[in-house]
Amino acid sequence: MALAHDTTDDKDTKKHASDTPVALDGVSVAAPTSGAGLASIQPTGANAYQLNRADLGGALTGNNGLALLKNVPGASYTASDGLGLDISATSLFVRGFRMNEMGVTFEGVPLNDSSFLSMTGTSLVNVAVPDAISAIDITPGSARESLFSSSANGGGLAYSLADPDQKAGGKISQSYGSNATLVTTLSGQTGKLGANGPSILVDLQRITANKYQAGGTQHFLRGDLKLKQDVPWGDFTLFVSGSHAAVWGYNNLSFDMIRTLGWKADSFYPRYEDAYYAALPENANASCGALTCGKLSALLPYDTGQTTRDRIESLTHHFRITPDLTGSVQVYGANSRTAATLADPTTPSLTGAPFSEQVQRPRVNRFGGMVNLSYILGDHTFTAGIWQERTRSRAMTSWYNEPLLGEGNPLRTTGPYTTYGPAFQTANESRWRIRSRQFYLHDDYAINDELTLGMGFKGVNFSTTGGGVGADQAPYGTLRVKSNFLPHVSVFWSPTAQTDAFVDIAKSENGYRVAQRGNIGYTASAWTASNQEEFDKAVQSIHPETDWNLTAGVVHRFDHATVTWDAFYSDIRNRLLSASVGTQFAQVNTVGVMPRMHIIGTDLGITADVSKHVQFYQGIAVARSFYDRDFVVDGNVFPIKGKAQPGYPIVSLVSDLSIKLQSWRFGATSTEYLRQPFSYENDIYTPNFWQVNAYAAYTLERKGDRPELTFRFDVSNLLDRKNIGTSTIAGSPFSGDYQTLQRSAPRQVLFTVSAKY
Repeated sequence: MALAHDTTDDKDTKKHASDTPVALDGVSVAAPTSGAGLASIQPTGANAYQLNRADLGGALTGNNGLALLKNVPGASYTASDGLGLDISATSLFVRGFRMNEMGVTFEGVPLNDSSFLSMTGTSLVNVAVPDAISAIDITPGSARESLFSSSANGGGLAYSLADPDQKAGGKISQSYGSNATLVTTLSGQTGKLGANGPSILVDLQRITANKYQAGGTQHFLRGDLKLKQDVPWGDFTLFVSGSHAAVWGYNNLSFDMIRTLGWKADSFYPRYEDAYYAALPENANASCGALTCGKLSALLPYDTGQTTRDRIESLTHHFRITPDLTGSVQVYGANSRTAATLADPTTPSLTGAPFSEQVQRPRVNRFGGMVNLSYILGDHTFTAGIWQERTRSRAMTSWYNEPLLGEGNPLRTTGPYTTYGPAFQTANESRWRIRSRQFYLHDDYAINDELTLGMGFKGVNFSTTGGGVGADQAPYGTLRVKSNFLPHVSVFWSPTAQTDAFVDIAKSENGYRVAQRGNIGYTASAWTASNQEEFDKAVQSIHPETDWNLTAGVVHRFDHATVTWDAFYSDIRNRLLSASVGTQFAQVNTVGVMPRMHIIGTDLGITADVSKHVQFYQGIAVARSFYDRDFVVDGNVFPIKGKAQPGYPIVSLVSDLSIKLQSWRFGATSTEYLRQPFSYENDIYTPNFWQVNAYAAYTLERKGDRPELTFRFDVSNLLDRKNIGTSTIAGSPFSGDYQTLQRSAPRQVLFTVSAKY
């Protein structure tokens, strides 16, 4: 690992760098030249890291952007399907914070709350083509003040595409795999158009795959465009992202269902006759195998799934006023439309069919803008910025008729839903208006060649008004979060060219999360209260969540090995917790305040160049969260004092072996998640997760008119283990079993042929 340590050159680099406020803290980390694969992630600043395209070479074609982080120390990623296409069952934790508790941006556009059925943001899974991501800036402890988001309690993730090349080129990739999986990826570069024209980058990806059990298919189409026009004083960049998914999902399971019905228990689809028979009231006590038909119908729906449409457009102008004064202005719009579906045996159709199709429909429209400035004055780099966003969102649950047996084709879980008439019943119709504002000021002071002090703060103002507007009177009201001073202090020290050390501490405060009553998910929101009285009572007792995050770390580079270590502590005040009760057809979220909880942990990563061609990485992360007191809701006391938060593994182990021999590349990764609580009271733990993935690739160099060709073979879950994937899909129970988990995919293979022009 080479480390540039000339502060004179570094200051000159800062003057000509992008104005996006990223503190390099006096050092520039270069990519490894001798290693065969991934190096351990090393700091680019105080508690700041970066993954670039070379680090993501082992990623599976077609996988989502969250999966790219699964080898990051302190991160745990799970999904129900092999490529993470079903956003309802995709989960990421980083140092105890779930993905919807982190600040996430893509090409500078804030994604805000990225959870399933979000009312304030956009899911990262549905943004751009993940194979085209060129860099991910990671601040796992605390998000930088310059990262704009209404949900950054924990760290920050900033995704970006590569800048368009000056030369024209293209790449075509076709993958074939298990369960009729087809992944087609097209990427093209126009190069510079004319002497002074723009350069354009375009990516398009189409994925189709059958479910690995029961029936149904998963279709995903996503694309992005990035246009860059240079001007004498800077540049203009246009970014466009669009996606459309039509996904048959996997049914939520409980541990009792796995014991009784087996690992392959799933929805009835496409067996409409069987689902119809099981749901008939007169068959409730009849035998349907291991269970009565009534009990089976209450656990297994006819179908479940979702359709999503997401768009993002942004225009950014980077400008240079003087060599020391630079900045940017960005405006953007984002639109998300979702239809989350579940065949509901508790609500018969008006046609006489024993169940209907329940559809939750969130709609989110966001428009925002930001200004950033950077000024270098001697040994100081000052950055400042302001962000404002307006959001309008609405949601409603509707029920649609299924046909009588033999009198027409059943509805498809991805629509259309009005084949047998309009919705015959609606509930929880809600609308919200959200205003988000953030400003910041930061100074990176290079005290000397080895030591950089970072000092700054941000101010936030988040206001949400809305709720139920339907006849069933879901809760309605206003919640606001305002804080003008949230400090952030860091120290980055490089005593030698081989050693870096840092300490980073920051305070964060973010907007209240928004979800409709009856939300099928884990989001803790005051608006999920059963009625107005409960909402009003909650408003009197809840306070904005406030977090203090402290991280300290060190990295040392030996001749043939690199060791990274960090330790972290989070003090979390006034977190809203949501415990799930009821059934998946009529979920009830019990929301209350946890006055204080803590997260403490450590990460260790060792990368060894075993030889010129072989590199081995071993990472271990240990984190223990615990609640400071019992949970009290309406006078009921739930004994969770000292218990760990559900869904987050206490121990994570990642081993990675990379081999490069001339035109061949081989890789294998083992991921283990141990001691993962399932319930708030920790009376049930999810079985240990262990998955081994491997790949082999061969590249034929370009020759004459023949493009560069790459042949790659991937195997995920090589040992074909029966693993629980995501275990908190519909929230977590206070104690005991609950229908809120899904298995992860069995062994999957994928063969890819790529041509690069």
